[in-house]
Amino acid sequence: MRKDTLAGLSVLLAFAIIYLLRLAGLSISFLLSPLVAMLVLAPLLLLPLAVLNKHLLAWRKARGRDIEEEEKYEHDGVISLRPRE
Repeated sequence: MRKDTLAGLSVLLAFAIIYLLRLAGLSISFLLSPLVAMLVLAPLLLLPLAVLNKHLLAWRKARGRDIEEEEKYEHDGVISLRPRE
């Protein structure tokens, strides 16, 4: 998966964990929970997700879909026929 998607997934999982902890009874202040999710949990979740992403990229590359090669032809979210310089 792309690096932007990986970071977004990490933040989404961090907020889901905060929500599940709140349902389990662990009380975190409403104003403090986004700060904890963004500054603590998201970077911690990014480490194991990056390892899983490396395996996912290798699996996809073996089946003919190289994300890193595709990113060479993207300019600000627009696909081009010429590679980036």
